[in-house]
Amino acid sequence: MANPKQLIDIAYSVFADNNLSRILPVLDEKIVLYIAQYGPTGREYQGRSGFLAMMSELYTICEDLRVHSLIDFTPDDDQHPDSIITTGFFEGKLLIDNEPFSLPFVHTWYVKADRVVELRAFYWDSAQLFYRIQQGVNGPDFPSNGQHRSSNGTH
Repeated sequence: MANPKQLIDIAYSVFADNNLSRILPVLDEKIVLYIAQYGPTGREYQGRSGFLAMMSELYTICEDLRVHSLIDFTPDDDQHPDSIITTGFFEGKLLIDNEPFSLPFVHTWYVKADRVVELRAFYWDSAQLFYRIQQGVNGPDFPSNGQHRSSNGTH
């Protein structure tokens, strides 16, 4: 029987070896992934297939993705005894401009019966990354301050 920290270590280790098949056995079939809307792949994903879809989207944006400066916490909360909170940086190369990036994160993982059942992912300091991504794709015109311009030029 693995403890929650061991399962989360497996999850992050896939970034080191790009072997997604290693993480699938530790994910519950009905896992729910809540990725903050201001992250590169922000939305809700359902199930193992949702996890694979999220990772596929991520790999179309960047390469050489790795986790740096990972720190984990176990909350002193009897309500969520099998949860782990992690913080660190995702680093890699953005495919749009072939330049490196660093994205700080906080993740909350929930484990039940030796499977990850939920992940809540939050990112900060992402405005510059989104600006770089937006520069390489056709889409709405976002100025560097993050406000959307309407078609008539007003905010």
